[in-house]
Amino acid sequence: MKKIFAFILVLAMMLSFASCGGSSETTVESIQERGVLRVGVKDSLIGMGYLNPETGEYEGLEIDIARAIAEEMGVDVEFYVVTPTTRLQMIDSGDIDISLSNFTITEERKMSYHFSAPYYTDAVGVMVLKDSGISSLEDLDGKTIGVTMSSTSAQSLKDYLGEGYELSFDEFEDHASIKLALSAGAIDAHCVDTVVLSSFMDETTVILEDRFAAQPFGVVSKLSNTQLNAYVDALIEKWLSDGTIEAFREANGLLPSFEN
Repeated sequence: MKKIFAFILVLAMMLSFASCGGSSETTVESIQERGVLRVGVKDSLIGMGYLNPETGEYEGLEIDIARAIAEEMGVDVEFYVVTPTTRLQMIDSGDIDISLSNFTITEERKMSYHFSAPYYTDAVGVMVLKDSGISSLEDLDGKTIGVTMSSTSAQSLKDYLGEGYELSFDEFEDHASIKLALSAGAIDAHCVDTVVLSSFMDETTVILEDRFAAQPFGVVSKLSNTQLNAYVDALIEKWLSDGTIEAFREANGLLPSFEN
């Protein structure tokens, strides 16, 4: 009797694992059955991912691409606002299917997540207060620079300047917090992709002339969603070739993709 019970218990566990494994992959078909593509986006990056307070609508290059993917699938799209610290958590949990949130493609990140071909390439820049006395990247020696958690910008700046510079970095949850710290004089500079910096510019700030470290942005998703990833990859490649994404870029007033 004990052996029979043990066998039934093991069988039940195997069926449970099999069921979990079978439902773990999000596919195009499962999204179509749901009727909604769930996309992680930013809501404060003008030209990329921006929630327009006047219209209540999302707009920007990444929004246009997300809507186009959903249209190809024949489903609606729902936008979920993500931060540098929540976007991967929401992908892992399955709360979102894909993320278009100016997420830089790196070889290290590709080991854990899937990235499409880059739909836009930005570059890192540095914003300072106009009256800070900082007029070049070299003037950052001994200064404190604000970056977001898990950002690649700090290392990019160190690599670009090379040896002989002492830089301190303070990490923040989001870029709005960095801008507040900069305005308050708690930090000396704000370092990130220039498309992000542009969204936080005002009459008190200036972006230094030098741009560096190409930042290619890709559609990010779970590695395990192989069928969905292939579908999205094919669309991005097609739209890069036929000028669709270039038209989106121009319509949103973004600079041409950065080239080293």
